[in-house]
Amino acid sequence: MNIDIESTLRAQRWRDPPPEFLERVLDRALQNVAAPARTSRLLALFAFIPRPLRLPLAACWLLAFFFRVTTPEAIPQSTLESYAKLPPMTPAQLLANRQQIERLADELLQPQHHGVIPPL
Repeated sequence: MNIDIESTLRAQRWRDPPPEFLERVLDRALQNVAAPARTSRLLALFAFIPRPLRLPLAACWLLAFFFRVTTPEAIPQSTLESYAKLPPMTPAQLLANRQQIERLADELLQPQHHGVIPPL
């Protein structure tokens, strides 16, 4: 059963909305145009958001705020302050540090440090 939903929807005849509905929508639109003059910008922003989206957006904003407040920083402030107090490294120290890292990496890449490779 292959139904083309687009052609089915295009073939349907859509009824016009009742005049009362159109008048209500027009009145509401005219009220909202006059409303920003007496309401704050924040309320005008909320009025701009469609009503069905307001609650999900509020939930998402609240969840994002919760995670922002409860998630620790990637690097704690005390660590950043400690790093700021350290003297800058000299080029000789940087080279020694790099050589030590390379030596450790070579040591870890030796075959005796590898475990048994499982068959595929």
